Amino acid sequence: MLNKTLLTRNLQLYWHNIKFRFLIVYPAMLLLLTFKSWQGMAGIRLFSGVLQVPGAIVFPFDWLFIMLAVFLIIGDSPRELFLKDYPIVSRVPAGSYLATIYFMNASLTVMIWLTWQLFGGLPLIFSLEMLLIFLALTALYASLQFFISSLLDLGLYAAVFILAILVNQLPFLSSLMYLRYSAHWADGLLGSGLCLLAAWILSRMIKYIDFSLE
Repeated sequence: MLNKTLLTRNLQLYWHNIKFRFLIVYPAMLLLLTFKSWQGMAGIRLFSGVLQVPGAIVFPFDWLFIMLAVFLIIGDSPRELFLKDYPIVSRVPAGSYLATIYFMNASLTVMIWLTWQLFGGLPLIFSLEMLLIFLALTALYASLQFFISSLLDLGLYAAVFILAILVNQLPFLSSLMYLRYSAHWADGLLGSGLCLLAAWILSRMIKYIDFSLE
């Protein structure tokens, strides 16, 4: 159960860290969604992605930006909140402290996902699987930052999403393109489970972090 005082304190720190990125990236995403809606490309057409064919690479920059939006907003907040701000309240159990970070990232992810729903047209099963995948990805994104720089973390995610664009049959992330989507849930469930497992393992390794180096 989350400590309300700790959560309130970390929410303030979290917002202080992400507010400028949020006020740039979120409106930009809204403008893109609105513009695409005006063009008749809202909903499922916007999230359809691409199917690559030999000799003709198609690169959907709009899809890539939408997919990376939540990570651009989160930025380095997990690293800052834990490595810089946790030592101040180190009497709080690390597990409880980490839970607030994962909770705030998950809340932001749900907000972004609900924004997508406002533009309509997404099949329910596809939409719910997207939410599951992004909740798992943001958990892993936060956990990685305890051990690597936030820029490297974001770069890795951007590279994997670009790879997903270029490779039609890339497991897991291809489920985020409706043109490649299969409603059997296997890729989404397995990939999300592995991401959550990796996030949990990394969270158990925080005892090896030397805070004096930060």
